[in-house]
Amino acid sequence: MDFTKLFSTLSLTGEDIPPRSTTRPTRKPKFVKFLSGDNGEGMPETFFEDPRTFKPKPGPHGQIQTWGIFPYNEDNIWDFDGIQMMYRTMAHQFSYDNRGGTPWPENQFMDVLKDRKREQLSKLDLADLDKKDVVIKIHLKFLQDANGDPRIWRRVRLSAGMKIGVFQDKVLSPILNWVRNLHCYTFTDLRDGAVFGPEDANATDIMHINQVGYVYLPDDKYMLAHLFSKVGDTFAHLYDYGDKWHHEIEIEKIFPVEESYGRVQILDGKGMCPGENMRGSYQYQNFLKAYDTDSYTEQVKKRREILDCPNYKGFGKPPSLFDIDAFDADQANERLSAALSSPNSVRAGMKAFTMPINPSAHDSRTGKLKKGQSIQREWDHESHGYWQETTSSTKDKRSQSACAACGKPGGQDLKTCSGCRAILYCSAEHQKVHWKDVHKKQCSRKYLKK
Repeated sequence: MDFTKLFSTLSLTGEDIPPRSTTRPTRKPKFVKFLSGDNGEGMPETFFEDPRTFKPKPGPHGQIQTWGIFPYNEDNIWDFDGIQMMYRTMAHQFSYDNRGGTPWPENQFMDVLKDRKREQLSKLDLADLDKKDVVIKIHLKFLQDANGDPRIWRRVRLSAGMKIGVFQDKVLSPILNWVRNLHCYTFTDLRDGAVFGPEDANATDIMHINQVGYVYLPDDKYMLAHLFSKVGDTFAHLYDYGDKWHHEIEIEKIFPVEESYGRVQILDGKGMCPGENMRGSYQYQNFLKAYDTDSYTEQVKKRREILDCPNYKGFGKPPSLFDIDAFDADQANERLSAALSSPNSVRAGMKAFTMPINPSAHDSRTGKLKKGQSIQREWDHESHGYWQETTSSTKDKRSQSACAACGKPGGQDLKTCSGCRAILYCSAEHQKVHWKDVHKKQCSRKYLKK
């Protein structure tokens, strides 16, 4: 590939063009196979090892990130060379995986790591951990107050038996105020670096998947209990592969089975969620530092910048009433209730903003819809485009859901609403309460008229 011509078309010349590595690998890979013309240039050193015997090394804080395949920086975050990854992809994109051909060497390696972890999990004895409630503290990393304490955090009680994907979609996103189903994400078991994420995700930022570990295990197949074993354990959550919002989740308490009831409860919190698409944890750290020393006028401008983001479209108040360090528990509970009362997000049709040349044009990202799925469009005329998402009106799989009233994961014990047949409950009592408070407005208008 002629990279000079490529960058010329992108209007990048001279010093704007990122340098390509001049070093060439001298090692021969112990396991992966290269196609002709590929010598591993731009590929992380780990992939020259044998994945069948590979042992990931922890970072400076004793944690293992992203399968242990990347080196670490001083913050214990994996350190990847995105520019060399880009060069490598462009150079060989028409060779590997072309119409079912040879997999990329990186994926050859990662598939073995996935299989090893999958086998380990199949033999794991959770010792009833999945039947126990836990108290967790979620905080956004690198965002500290003047005392060095987390500036944005939430404390929640819930069941460790909840599926990881359900937790991200119906608990973590609403209580923090991230937009549901907008960006890709991962969860990392920091004990061995294994990564879990959304199967079939098609958000725009999926293009950066190589930067966050290349592959992951499907998070709708595993529970929170698979990510820890004792009080004090932590696991990681990365939101948005492009911006990269880093979260850490600590296990503060584990209740005995007899004291566990499975209900999701927001216990405490601090700080407003960053605005979506505000460029990630490190950039927002600088944003907050500037905010703290700004004049009142400049602070209002920064508040307005946050409120212009997708996750604050419904704030409904002037910027002067936005407190960047506050936590509104009532609003968080409203978002949580709405999320639990809805079907799981459809990862194959994630929310995206489009500015069409022709308003009636077909969106090429839309695949074949399954039974009960439909495409929803919400026009934003000020931005000259629309938000599009695939949604589902059918009930979730019982093994991948939770009670719409309390959030308890009940598996096959969950019962279906006899009206809409789309919502599940852990008990008749919870169904009655939820009908009166919430579901009557969702269900009756559509089904009681029949």
